[in-house]
Amino acid sequence: MLLTFTITYKQELYSEQTHSLRHSTVKELITSHLRKGASVHEHGVRMTGLIEKLLSLDLVIPNELSTDILLLSLQPSLDGFVLHFNMNKLEGSLKELVNMLTSYEATIKKDKNVFLMGSRGYS
Repeated sequence: MLLTFTITYKQELYSEQTHSLRHSTVKELITSHLRKGASVHEHGVRMTGLIEKLLSLDLVIPNELSTDILLLSLQPSLDGFVLHFNMNKLEGSLKELVNMLTSYEATIKKDKNVFLMGSRGYS
C-alpha cells in the first residue's frame, strides 16, 4: 500500500511539474518577439530551443505552426522576408528558416550600409 502511494505521489508530482514547465515554455514561446537591433540568428536559435524543449515535454508542435510562430515573432523590418516566404510557399526546417533569415538580415544591413555610404558623397 505504501509503495503504491509513493509511486502515485511521484507520478502526480512529476506530472504537475511537467505541466507547469510546459505552460511556462509555451508562454515564453508565444510572447517572445525579436527586439529591435537584436540578432535574428540568436532569436531564431532561442525560439528553436523552446520548441525543442516542448518536444522533450511531449508537446509536439507541427512544423508549419512552429514556422508561423517564429515568423510572427519578427520585427516589422523583416516583413519583406515574411511576405517573400509566404508568397513563394517556402518550406523547410526551423534551422533552415533561421539560416534564411540570417542571410536576409545580412543582405539588408549590407544594402543599408552601401546606401548610407553612397549618400554621403552627395552632401
